[in-house]
Amino acid sequence: IAVRETAGIEGGQRLKIEYLAEAAYPPLGEPEDRVRAYLLVPAHRAGARLPAILAFHQDGPQYTIGKAEPVGLAGDANLFYGLDLFRRGHVVLCPDRFYHAERRRGVDPAAPADNARDGKLYDHRVGQLLLRGRNSIGKEVFDAMVATDLLASLPYVDPARIGGIGHSAGGLAMVHWMARDKRAKAGISSCGLFEMLNFYREDAIKRRSASIALPGLATLGRTADYLAMVAPRNVLLTRGRWEWGTKDAWREASLRHVAETEDMVAHARARGSGKSLEAIYFDEAGGHHDFPPGVREQAYAWLKTRL
Repeated sequence: IAVRETAGIEGGQRLKIEYLAEAAYPPLGEPEDRVRAYLLVPAHRAGARLPAILAFHQDGPQYTIGKAEPVGLAGDANLFYGLDLFRRGHVVLCPDRFYHAERRRGVDPAAPADNARDGKLYDHRVGQLLLRGRNSIGKEVFDAMVATDLLASLPYVDPARIGGIGHSAGGLAMVHWMARDKRAKAGISSCGLFEMLNFYREDAIKRRSASIALPGLATLGRTADYLAMVAPRNVLLTRGRWEWGTKDAWREASLRHVAETEDMVAHARARGSGKSLEAIYFDEAGGHHDFPPGVREQAYAWLKTRL
C-alpha cells in the first residue's frame, strides 16, 4: 500500500492510498491496474480490532466522482454512507470501481465529465476483458476481493467483521462480491440489485449497453440465484417504490421494479436465505432511486446487529 495523502478529520483519519489490483497484460498492451482509494480509520485504542466496511460507489453519469462520494467529498450527501459508517466506528475502504475516476485510462482524471467519451472508454476496457474470457461484473468482484485482502491485513481491522455497502450499480457489485467472497459477513444494497434477465428483455422499458451482461446467465439461472448464494450471511436490499417515476409508462415500470425485487427475495428465501435476507421498500423522498435519511438509519441499525 502506498499512502498518497493523510488528513485528520473529526473522529479519526482519512488516508488516500494506492494499491495494485492486477499486473500488466502485455498481449493487449495493458499497464498495471492500480487502484486509488480512500481509507477512513476511526480513532481507537492500541490493539483494538474494529469492524470494517467496503463501500462501493454508484456510477451512471458520475464517472469523475467515484470514491469521493461515499467518503463525503463530492456528490450527493444521501450517498455519503462511507463517512456515515466511519462515524459509527467502522474502518471504511472506498476504492474507485473499475473504469471510474482515477482508474479511467486515456483521459486526464481531472478532466470534466463527458459521458459519451467515458462510456466509450468503459466499453473499450470491457472489450479487453471479453478478449481475456472475463466480464465487467467478474472484474468488479475480483477487485473487491483484492480490497478485502487489504482490509483483512490491517492490524486494526477484525477480519471476522467485514461488510459491504453500495448504491445503484455499486449495490449490484456488492451483492455479487458477497456471493463469491465468504469473508463478507453482511451487506446493504441500496436500490442496487435487479434481475438481469428482465434488464435485457425485449419488452424492457429502455435499451441497454451489453457491458454488464453476464454471459450464459439466461441458460444457467438468474440474478436471484446469486442472492441465494450469500446465505447464511446477511443481506439487506432497499428499493424505492417509484424509482422509475410515477407518470405514464414509468409508473408501471416502477411497480414492476418493486415486484421484481419481491420475486428475487422470495426466490432466494426458497433456496435457503430465510431471515438472513431482508428488504426495505420505501416512499420517503418520493420513493426515488436514492438512499434518504430515514432509510439509511434503518439500514445502519440493521447492520449494527449483524456485524
